[in-house]
Amino acid sequence: MLRLLAVALFLVATGSRAQAPAAFQDGWELGVRYWLSSGTTRWSHNAQGVDPDNGNPTSILTYGKLTAHSVELHARRNFGDRWFVRGNGGLGWVRDGSFDDEDFDADQTKVSDTTSSVRGNRLTYAIVDIGRVLWTTGATSFGLFAGYHGWTERLDAYGVVFTVNPGGLPNRGESVPAISNEIAWDALRVGATLNSAIAPKTRVSLDLAWVPYAKFYNEDSHWLRGDLGPPPNVIIRGHGRGFQADFELRYLFAGDWEAGAGFRYWWIRSRNGDVRIAGFDVPLVELESRRAGLTLGLTRRW
Repeated sequence: MLRLLAVALFLVATGSRAQAPAAFQDGWELGVRYWLSSGTTRWSHNAQGVDPDNGNPTSILTYGKLTAHSVELHARRNFGDRWFVRGNGGLGWVRDGSFDDEDFDADQTKVSDTTSSVRGNRLTYAIVDIGRVLWTTGATSFGLFAGYHGWTERLDAYGVVFTVNPGGLPNRGESVPAISNEIAWDALRVGATLNSAIAPKTRVSLDLAWVPYAKFYNEDSHWLRGDLGPPPNVIIRGHGRGFQADFELRYLFAGDWEAGAGFRYWWIRSRNGDVRIAGFDVPLVELESRRAGLTLGLTRRW
């Protein structure tokens, strides 16, 4: 992130000398964007209150290397005394990834470790912001914004391969459903936005957002664990905080059209939550979601 910020500041500094349109103009933007991203969801809990022979954390579940392709629509309206409202909404497909389930006893000796293959499912998200440009100089503008971010992922994993298996349980083939996970975040975000022309037809934008509060609901359905009860057999509720960044380089062509390329990063972590499992409520140790990757976009301005 430091390198990203340094690049943006350099472009702004050099861009202040470019002959370009004004930094803020009333009007609309409407476009479509593709996001190639990789994500991780990881959570752990402490069940020592149920059985002191359990470790802390008792289990660590990691859904990792979750490659997703998504397409989104985005829009922005500049109006009034430098005010703006903007938003985007996207739908994606998680193409592949891995799932790792680790269990520990009281001295943190690993007593079980299994891996499964993630073969789907979906990614959906939406952001709505309202903000105001505080100052402009030449072709550069700086502003603040606040808004809402919704983010949901559904994952399905198949097969079970034991890497630690003191009980001698059999592996399961990849045609066997092992676990499904769905997590939904509802987050508030506040941040700063920077926009600067670096050439007559080229501009760069950078958004940095802090997430002071994000509520989540997580469901795990362990299809092979009858001892946990009917699925969804693990339910987690809690709240956390995080950070987001969007960087985009846009090139103006064919009058009012812009082609863009950039990078996006989302991260939210919670250490406040409760886990409902096998009829017991146990404390959450940590839950973390990350997603980051490259964006390509096409935007029309008028």
